[in-house]
Order: sequence, then structure tokens, then C-alpha cells
Amino acid sequence: KVTMGAFKVISFLVFVMVASLATGASASSAGNRRLLEDEDINTALDDAKEGFTSFIDSFWGGSCSSQEQCVDYIATCASNGECRPSWWVWMIMVFIVLSLLASCICCICCGICSCIIDCCCCCFR
Repeated sequence: KVTMGAFKVISFLVFVMVASLATGASASSAGNRRLLEDEDINTALDDAKEGFTSFIDSFWGGSCSSQEQCVDYIATCASNGECRPSWWVWMIMVFIVLSLLASCICCICCGICSCIIDCCCCCFR
């Protein structure tokens, strides 16, 4: 017959064993970790900045002598030797701007219509 006191003791012992195993595992792996140093962070940031800048240049404004020097499918090498966005990239940008503008106009119109209907229909309630 197991009593409630024995169950609590067994539960406590299992908890202590699991906690000691977790502490031992994390302590043994701490020696294998290498913390980032300031120069590693600066190097990583410089590499990221250079990669981002080179991507932007190959999309817009970077010098090119052939199509391969610009980003595939979204940029072309213009006649003046600079990478420029393709015509369909411009079309997508225009579509996004017009969609946002139409959404704003619809929200304003719906708000005005709702206000007019509330004012006119208050007499019929």
C-alpha cells in the first residue's frame, strides 16, 4: 500500500535526479562553447553590409558591362552601363502603390457612407 507521503518522497527524488542530470549536462557543454569576440562581430557585420550593398548595386545603380553582372530576372543592364529594375518590377511596384491607394480610398468612402447612413436612418428607428 503506497501512501501519499511515499508518493511525494519518490516524486521529489525523481525531480532532484532530473535536475542534477540537467545541471551536469549543461555544465559539461559549457567548456566546448566559444563566445563571440568583438572582432568576430565586427567582421560579421562588415561581411553582411558588403553583401547587402553588392546585392543592391546589382539591382539598382551598379556598373555593368553585360547582363550577367545584374541580378537575374529582376534587373537588366541598361544602355548607360548601370543595372536597372526590369519593366515588370516597375509594374508590380505600381500595382502595389495603386492597391494601397485604392484601399485607403475605399476605407474613407465606406466610413463616410456609414456615417451618412447612420445619420439618415436614425429617423426611421
